[in-house]
Amino acid sequence: MKFSELWLREWVNPAIDSDALANQITMAGLEVDGVEPVAGSFHGVVVGEVVECAQHPNADKLRVTKVNVGGDRLLDIVCGAPNCRQGLRVAVATIGAVLPGDFKIKAAKLRGEPSEGMLCSFSELGISDDHSGIIELPADAPIGTDIREYLKLDDNTIEISVTPNRADCLGIIGVARDVAVLNQLPLVEPEIVPVGATIDDTLPITVEAPEACPRYLGRVVKGINVKAPTP
Repeated sequence: MKFSELWLREWVNPAIDSDALANQITMAGLEVDGVEPVAGSFHGVVVGEVVECAQHPNADKLRVTKVNVGGDRLLDIVCGAPNCRQGLRVAVATIGAVLPGDFKIKAAKLRGEPSEGMLCSFSELGISDDHSGIIELPADAPIGTDIREYLKLDDNTIEISVTPNRADCLGIIGVARDVAVLNQLPLVEPEIVPVGATIDDTLPITVEAPEACPRYLGRVVKGINVKAPTP
């Protein structure tokens, strides 16, 4: 099973580093198979907004953009991603940024047009292998915010082997409970507001073969925010 270290620490946060935490979990009987950072090592990448996006005059597959990163002026950045468009919130590596692989961002000219940074894909930040296009951030992503902070990238993925006798640890609460006991700390459980039982919506269901289906239950679910942050 894989889980976020930051998520675990929301439940219980012992004053030990990642290596000590992994060793503690292993000694508790939940063998840690690996601890991997969720992103590569980089800095100087912030949230920006593509204010203008036009065709490059000298290259069919490039676009010339003006990007707002919260500074005194808009940045001119040449981009080749097919999903680059006006109004998009993006991850912008500004001049002086260093990306995974010690790749330094400098001012340059691409086919005659100035470029003062780079609009990044997930692969360029070491988050995944996806290089099909630049990262598309939510429309309310705060411009100028460090992308590591906004996406909570200073985190590790911990993978454990769960034995058949520890099915209680197939969820984050089971692992957190063990860590809390080992460190003699309280378990911080989330406050969940009870959902009322008032039911206004129903579905017109008819059971035509009650001998085969003696009981049928269902529920109408609405108002799901698919863009809400998840672990």
